[in-house]
Amino acid sequence: MARQGYRVWLTRLTLCGCILLGVFGVGWRMIWNRWADETLRPVTSKDLVSPKAEVESTNSNPHAIDPLLEFARRALAHHCSEHRDFTANLTKRERVAGKLLPASKMEMKLRYGSEDPTAERTVAERTVAERTVSVYLKGIEPKSQAGREIIWIQNKNNNKLTAHEAGLMGLVTVELSPQSSLAMLGNRYPITEIGIEKLLRKLIEKGERDRLLGPVTVRRTENVTLGKLQCTLLEVIHEEPTVEIEGKQVEFEFYLAQIYIDEERLVPLKYASYTWPKTKDGAPELEEEYTYEDLLLNVGLTDADFDTKNPNYRF
Repeated sequence: MARQGYRVWLTRLTLCGCILLGVFGVGWRMIWNRWADETLRPVTSKDLVSPKAEVESTNSNPHAIDPLLEFARRALAHHCSEHRDFTANLTKRERVAGKLLPASKMEMKLRYGSEDPTAERTVAERTVAERTVSVYLKGIEPKSQAGREIIWIQNKNNNKLTAHEAGLMGLVTVELSPQSSLAMLGNRYPITEIGIEKLLRKLIEKGERDRLLGPVTVRRTENVTLGKLQCTLLEVIHEEPTVEIEGKQVEFEFYLAQIYIDEERLVPLKYASYTWPKTKDGAPELEEEYTYEDLLLNVGLTDADFDTKNPNYRF
């Protein structure tokens, strides 16, 4: 009887042990799975942002203009960080006082002001601050402007440009305010607005404005030939000339804008904008167009390139 009782108690203890082991096993498995789920799961983008950033990301709405803005900001940061100067042949076509003027072509040299080498600034900080520029222009076409030369050094010479006309009129050199009526004759913008950095900043300004005003159509076309180069063409289209904002009609600046991008060097080589057709079946009308041909970056321009005493110039 004693031996039989011992077997009964041993059986009960074994059964209790199995039950406890099972409960412990289930509990341990639950703990392990939870830990593994939190610790060993793949990392996602949510793990890389704060809760606040996640909320801001969720509330932001993508816009068709975003790829253009992303390019312009990236290109501006790169240009400010990597490019000190450039030369090019600049061809422009502009509508001034309602009249589309003939295309003009000019040799161009532009150098950016050097930064304080002791100043520690990030790329973003260099992007925010506009660099000063020195500019030299020499007319090539049309024939009436061939030989015209202009030099403007920002913040020098009372901020005036120095110029002489082509031909016999080139015997007289004048100094003018860039915004004066004589300096602005036949020009849509003053010389103070010239250059790739200015163009990129204008693209950002126009893109941010469009983003606020509402929907636009953006087309991207790759491998578009521009001179000898293959470019990416971005086109921004406003189907309607106005949009209603808080009960008021706000006008868009253009019907169509075209930006030709050199993807390899991350610079825009051409910008053109058009207004709306005057008739239903009419073509858009060109307002302004600027093309940089034979662009060379970081050529090592010196003070002599912007000196009226340069023996290669006719000042």
